[in-house]
Formats: sequence, C-alpha cells, structure tokens
Amino acid sequence: MPVKLIAVDMDGTFLNSEKKYDKTRFLQQYSQLQQRGIHFVAASGNPLYTLKAYFPEIANDMAFVAENGAYVVDRAQTLNYDHFSPEILQQILQDLIPDYAQNLILCAKDCAYIQHNVSEKTQQKLNIYFKQLRQVDDLLQVHDQICKVTLTTTQDNNQQILDDVSEKPYIQHTAAKMVSSGFSFIDLIIPNRHKAYGLQFLQQKWGIDHQEVLAIGDNYNDQEMIEMAGYGFAMANAVPKLKQTAQYFAPTNEQQGVLEVIDAVLQNSSLQRYKKTEQFLQKNGSSF
Repeated sequence: MPVKLIAVDMDGTFLNSEKKYDKTRFLQQYSQLQQRGIHFVAASGNPLYTLKAYFPEIANDMAFVAENGAYVVDRAQTLNYDHFSPEILQQILQDLIPDYAQNLILCAKDCAYIQHNVSEKTQQKLNIYFKQLRQVDDLLQVHDQICKVTLTTTQDNNQQILDDVSEKPYIQHTAAKMVSSGFSFIDLIIPNRHKAYGLQFLQQKWGIDHQEVLAIGDNYNDQEMIEMAGYGFAMANAVPKLKQTAQYFAPTNEQQGVLEVIDAVLQNSSLQRYKKTEQFLQKNGSSF
C-alpha cells in the first residue's frame, strides 16, 4: 500500500549526534510531502516545546506525538493529552524522592520540573532535552498535570537504577510502565501510552490505515510504533531488540538515513531495497 504517513523518532534517528539535521534538504522534502498528501510526524519522548524548536519554520503546520505518545498535536491543536492521576503520581514521588530526588524530572505540557539543587552537570544535560525547565523546592508540591516521570542516569548507574525501579510496586502492579528512551534517561509512563497509541489519534483524523504508515526509530520506546506500522524501519544504529522487530532498515542517523528513506518514498522507489531479507543481511553484514 502507498505510504500516507511518515512517523520518525528524533534522537538517534532524525537527528545526528550533534542534534542537527540537513534543514535545507528536509524542508524541500517536507514541501513535496505536503504536495503529495503525505503526512510527516515527529514522534518522540521529548516534550512538545523541545520538538517544535527543531522545526521553527513549519512547527505550527506540523503534527507531533510528544512525551512518548501522551501528548498529540496537529497544527497547534491538541488532539490528546494523558497524565498520571494525582494519587499515582504521589505514590511514585514519595517512593523515588528519598533516593533519586536529584535524578527526577516531572514532565508537564508546557515545562518540566526539577529540584532546585541539581548539580551543574545534570543541569547542562537536561538543558539539551528540556528547553523549559522550572526549579522547585519540593517536587511533591508540584500541582500540574504530569504525563511522564523521567530519571536521568549515567553509564555507571543506569543499570542499577533500571533494576531498582523495575521492582517498585507501581511498576509491578502496572500503575506505571518503565521504558528506556536512550541517552541515559529512564521514563515512567502511563501504561499503554506509547508512540503507536499517540499516532492512532492522527490516523483516525486523517483516515490512515496501519499499513499506510512508515515509522522509523532506533530505541526501545519505538518498539510499538515499529510493530504497528506497515513499513517499520529500524536505524542501522538501533538497539538490537528493535532490529529484531523491524522489517526494514535505514542507514544510520549520521548518514541521514531518514532523509534517504523519505527520498525513496518521494521518488516512488521500491522500499524493498530496505527490507530485511537474507540477501540484504548478507550484503550489509554485521551492521544489522
């Protein structure tokens, strides 16, 4: 079936290691996609305000699936925003604050909340991904609609925090789901609120079937989106689990893999050359 919706992850997928992309090339592609009636969606664990900053020329015309699927916007119109109940949020915070107050980020619609005394190193890291940070004295006193609780980690403590949080009762009892979004972040999200869930609001609005969706990602929080799409792409730099799931592969984010795939769609080229076949794997070797 023809592609009618292209959904792309940002970090490690659309963006290179310097958090940049070939803007001139993409804006030309975006114009052609619009002319062809093909929708482009940025689908990310990032906040909406951070995503929009990457597309200043077209942000108000674009669609976004932000916060790992909890926040869906089309042309500046909110289609859906899911958030934790105050009771569940309090349970999570009361449990995590004693050990992880310096690691916690509470993600709301228009900003993210952190403790006022986080380290300068942590602050610098967070400024890259959260463009609207608010420091507070007590996270328990934040009275906002929180869609995601994020823990920032390091290479040294990431696995230890993953193991610890996975045993928490609210995870075990499915009041929250834990997912790694890469780049030393662990997200606690509302169960069943993932990128595929967010995309369904746009698909319903536009009348687009799963088989007409092309989705591209590189990390664990892209899993459901890749499984749902008729054309599910893993980047060549993706985590192994996503490579096992995906039926198609794109070149790495450093090779502008997403833009290469978009060109193929615009040129009506067969996507079969990206399909995971024995011949493809033999040709491309251990990269996949």
